Amino acid sequence: MPEIKAVAKSAPNARKDQTEDVTSAGDAPVTLFADQPERVRKINELRKLIQNYDDCERRSDELFLCRFLYCCDWDVQEAFGRIVKLIKLKEANPEWFFHKPIATYSELLNRNVKFALDRRDRRGRRVFITRLGAIDFSSMAVTDLANLDDIWFELMLNELETLESGVTCLIDMSGYSLKSFRFLTPQNIRIGSAKTDLLPLKNIEFHVVNSSVFMNAAIAILYPMLSKKIKDQVRFHYSNWASLHEYIPADILPAEYGGTAGKTFDFQTIHGQVLDRANDFDRLLTYGVRDGSAPTATAATAPIVSKGKGGKAKGKHREAEKKKSLVGCTVEE
Repeated sequence: MPEIKAVAKSAPNARKDQTEDVTSAGDAPVTLFADQPERVRKINELRKLIQNYDDCERRSDELFLCRFLYCCDWDVQEAFGRIVKLIKLKEANPEWFFHKPIATYSELLNRNVKFALDRRDRRGRRVFITRLGAIDFSSMAVTDLANLDDIWFELMLNELETLESGVTCLIDMSGYSLKSFRFLTPQNIRIGSAKTDLLPLKNIEFHVVNSSVFMNAAIAILYPMLSKKIKDQVRFHYSNWASLHEYIPADILPAEYGGTAGKTFDFQTIHGQVLDRANDFDRLLTYGVRDGSAPTATAATAPIVSKGKGGKAKGKHREAEKKKSLVGCTVEE
């Protein structure tokens, strides 16, 4: 079985001795909450639901399951329903999710459009930055941006501290142009909004800076299609750095955002958070593969262990799934 090296609770740039190996084996002992039997019971209950869902190999280590239990206040059925919706969204729109060996994303990562800082804010939240002015609309697709989101959130959600505290998103609109409007199709907005709604994170905020006339026009198109949950978490600071620093402290931001942490970001350290964990990311590509299929990854993948026998589906949910078809970005409520 693939092993996932998970940071149980530590700073983003944790040392190796601060990590633990978490497996997705069905009988794997729960180690994150050994002194909390009720949480152990719920983790194991959710694991069984996932393992019996279909004939695919699904990730079911405790840290992964805790993502959904945390954001659903430890309601097992609600967490399971959220995972199922995410599975269906990914199966209907695979190109919107991380699906290739991480090395193939190196050039895209180096464009510095989206990235997570290696330091947290005062509330212990990870800080995720999106610089829309850095997008090259002549060579990038909206799915490239979605894949970057997937990669960085996979990194952040593999930390227990992030599950407990949340993520603060900084969206920089400087340089945003009319060319971006080609991304704002109803289909793209629906899929992107559905994916954001299903993000297994209870606490997330969006802080918009360097807004412009173009941005205001884009918001007029996008805003009505966003869920109330997302709308309630969006704050606009324009170029008021004092206002921004109430949420993201100046000492972790560079001068371009009114900060004191140097002239610009330390991208070598930032990119290393992902590229130094290439094997861990590539192992994730073995999940969601059906019997008789090969994983997408071409490097550093572990063997796939089938749950079914003779290629037959397993679990009470599989029969119902055969009767349903997925179209576009449909997600069952």
